[in-house]
Amino acid sequence: MQHHFYSGYVVLTLLLFRLVWGFVGSQHSRFKSFIYSPSVLLSYSKTLGFKSGSKVGSKSRSKSAKRYLGHNPLGGVSVIIMIGALLAQSILGLFSSDDYFFGPLSGLISAETIALTSELHLLNSNAVFAVIGLHVLAIIYYKIIKSEPLTSAMLSGNKEIHEGNTLPESRIASRLLALAVIILCAILVYYLATAFLHLVPISTESYY
Repeated sequence: MQHHFYSGYVVLTLLLFRLVWGFVGSQHSRFKSFIYSPSVLLSYSKTLGFKSGSKVGSKSRSKSAKRYLGHNPLGGVSVIIMIGALLAQSILGLFSSDDYFFGPLSGLISAETIALTSELHLLNSNAVFAVIGLHVLAIIYYKIIKSEPLTSAMLSGNKEIHEGNTLPESRIASRLLALAVIILCAILVYYLATAFLHLVPISTESYY
C-alpha cells in the first residue's frame, strides 16, 4: 500500500505539471493548440478510414487527412479525458481509505465522505484502465493504419512533418522552465501528502 501511495503522488505531480504546462508550455503542448470545435472534430473523424483500394500499412490516407504537428482533434479529446480520469483518481485517493490505510487528506472530511470517496476511487479505476487501453489501441491504429509514428514523437518531443523533416528540438529555456514547474508541483504534492497527517484517522482494525 505504501507503494500505492507513492505511485499516486508521482501521478498527481505529473498531472499538475501537465495542467500548468498546458498554459505556459511550448506551442503544441498548450491546450489552446489542440482543443477544436465540434465541426473540426467531425470533419477529422471522417478521415480515419482507408482510401478505396488502400492497404494496411500503406502511406495513403483517406480523404487527404491533414497532418497535425501537435495533437490531432481526436488526440486532443483523448488527452483531456485521460487527464480528467487520472486527476479524479489521484484526488479521490488523497481522501480515501480501505479501513486499514488512510489517504493523507482523509482527516479533513467526515467518515461518511471518506466512505464515498473510497467507493468512487475504486469505481473510477475501471474508467482509468479503459481510457489507457483505448489510448494504447489508438496509438497502434495510427502506427499501423495511418503510418504515423506517434510513439517516437512522444519520447523525443519531435514529430516528423514530411519524410526526413522534423520539428527542431525544444530550446533550453523551455526545458529549464519545465524543470522549474515540475519541481514546484512536486513540492505542492509533498505538502499535501504530509501537512495534514496528524489529522488522519487511526485504524482500529488489524491489517494482519
